[in-house]
Amino acid sequence: MKRPRRKARSAWIDIIFSVAILSLTAFAVFLFMKPTDHQSNASEKKEEHRPVPVIVDQIASNYPGIKIIIETSNDKRTPFAIQYPQSIHSEFNEEVTKYITDIREQYINDSEKKTAKNDDVTGELNIAFETLLHHSGNYSFVLFNSSSFSDDQNGVMEIRSFHLNPKTGERFTIADLFAHDLEKLSALSTLLREAIYEDESLKNHLLIDEIHLRTEPSWRNFNNFALTDEALLFYFDPATIAEESVGPAIINIPLDRLKGIISDEYQLPEHQPQNQDTDASNPIDHNGEEGKQSEKVERDDEKVSDDQDSTKDAETPIENVEKKVALTFDDGPDPKVTKQILEVLARHDAKATFFMLGSRVEYYPELAKAVMEAGHELGNHTWNHPDLTKLNADRVRKEIANTSKIIEEVTGEQAKSFRPPYGAVNQSVRAQTDLPVTLWDVDTLDWKHRNANKLLEIVKGNVKDGSTILMHDIHQSTADGLEDVLNYLEAEGYTFVTVSELD
Repeated sequence: MKRPRRKARSAWIDIIFSVAILSLTAFAVFLFMKPTDHQSNASEKKEEHRPVPVIVDQIASNYPGIKIIIETSNDKRTPFAIQYPQSIHSEFNEEVTKYITDIREQYINDSEKKTAKNDDVTGELNIAFETLLHHSGNYSFVLFNSSSFSDDQNGVMEIRSFHLNPKTGERFTIADLFAHDLEKLSALSTLLREAIYEDESLKNHLLIDEIHLRTEPSWRNFNNFALTDEALLFYFDPATIAEESVGPAIINIPLDRLKGIISDEYQLPEHQPQNQDTDASNPIDHNGEEGKQSEKVERDDEKVSDDQDSTKDAETPIENVEKKVALTFDDGPDPKVTKQILEVLARHDAKATFFMLGSRVEYYPELAKAVMEAGHELGNHTWNHPDLTKLNADRVRKEIANTSKIIEEVTGEQAKSFRPPYGAVNQSVRAQTDLPVTLWDVDTLDWKHRNANKLLEIVKGNVKDGSTILMHDIHQSTADGLEDVLNYLEAEGYTFVTVSELD
């Protein structure tokens, strides 16, 4: 029996079927690849990343082969002031730049997360650095990074060091200083622990368990260091070896204690005069510490006045002489620290002089006005805190004139005096302003040690009648230690005057 023949299937059916299969496959791939709402929103947010306006400047430093990069932003939510070194060597530059970029981006990202929850939150980021020189020609750059937000009482403080031979481009490590010898590392560990326990400023604040953990003989524990002709310095972030209130710890080990373990080329020079000032550190940082060269110029000026004072003292009974001191604060105003300092000064009915940055007056006009209304004297500290001796005359004039202008616009009062950043001043700089130039004779180094107790210690050891004391109203430790300083000065019979009243 014959079977019926099957009807041939149309080619169109095959085509339609194939198209359907491909369509379903494509749709499945689309569903799989399609971002979720959460991912989509995140992507949109990333695309809508709010740009932060940045002014980038570059100036020469006091060190051959080193220039200073300055980045500032007066963005209302995420202001920052950053300074860091660069050289002619690309590997060193990349290392430093990566660190700066990571810190800045993390700060901006943290700010965006916070403002997404609370639009009133503002931040503050400062990165400053100091340069220390060794007779071998090597530089140590120590960067101080501090950031905070208005919704958080606790800011972040971090110290990071970089090291460079500016001629060869070689970057030396702590292991290089000790010939990569583990026995020498063990000896260094012991010496560092001894130095920590001998430091009077850390007494009663030490974190014993942390000290032993962070000074174990492992090279990575000794990375934050600086080398000078006199000592090997080690830097510890707050709350690492001592309580948070102490701030960062800087431990000094004299090179003569490292004899026999540190490599010969880094030893203390044999023929170094005993009284020679070999501390080659010349801070070039936004927080405002001035170089040794400028300081010596000022001390030459002081010699005449000291001689005159000696003659006057010989003719006048000491008990009839009123002792005066001028308290000065640089680099502000700051929304938290300046307010606290004003409160402390008010309790003691003490007047001071505030040398303000024009960029910060523009950002915090109400604070600048509050300083004036409290009866304090206003001083000019330039707009962006550059080393004026490295700028042309036109730039110097603008830095000073723009700052004087914003101070008067905001407060209604004119700046009475001028303090050059870093104390760096010469005849060309002086010629660009009619304001009297004011330096200091007591440097509290508050920008460096960030230690409220050391503030008083340094004042005690250096103050005299007619002193001008240098501090900064951007460091919390300065505000915390000011009360003790004022109590001590009052007990010693000092009265507080402004810089103009001291002259």
